[in-house]
Amino acid sequence: MLFFKNYSSLDDDHLMLLIADEDHRAFRELLERHQGSVHGFAFRFLGDAHEAADVAQETFLRIFTNAATYTPGTSFRAWAMRIARNLCLDYVRKKKPLLVEQLPEQPDHDTPMHAAIRQETADALAQAVRRLPESQRTALILRHNEGLRYDEIAMAMDVTVSAVESLLVRARKALRSVLSPLSA
Repeated sequence: MLFFKNYSSLDDDHLMLLIADEDHRAFRELLERHQGSVHGFAFRFLGDAHEAADVAQETFLRIFTNAATYTPGTSFRAWAMRIARNLCLDYVRKKKPLLVEQLPEQPDHDTPMHAAIRQETADALAQAVRRLPESQRTALILRHNEGLRYDEIAMAMDVTVSAVESLLVRARKALRSVLSPLSA
């Protein structure tokens, strides 16, 4: 095992090669880099912080144990999100009939009326997102909350880029149709 004093200067591909050789310092660096986004995705998908923490922990355990199967040159983030997505889906199937994502509340600095309108809109959006088919909801979360590119989403979801585009168009159209009466 090689010893690098500055793991933070290594890219994800190099870290994964070291992790495949069971380098725990490399794993710690990768965990620190990506733990927030994996946990955030799981939280938005499952709607529960404790369940999201369990899924995030299991995601990184699988990353460590399957590091040798990672293909350098592909998007590590998309690979990690695919693992997290599959674990979330497994969790939903095994534990609960329907889990929902939640939107974080924003602090209010304006009038009670504006706060009520903003809350009503946020509630309507959360409910509309919960009602989207799983594939549309996943694509939407990966794009808008996690900031993944279309090709990374395609890799994470095991679909084509065209399918991602179609999923996002349909999801946005469905959300617009639900939310447009609120803006009238």
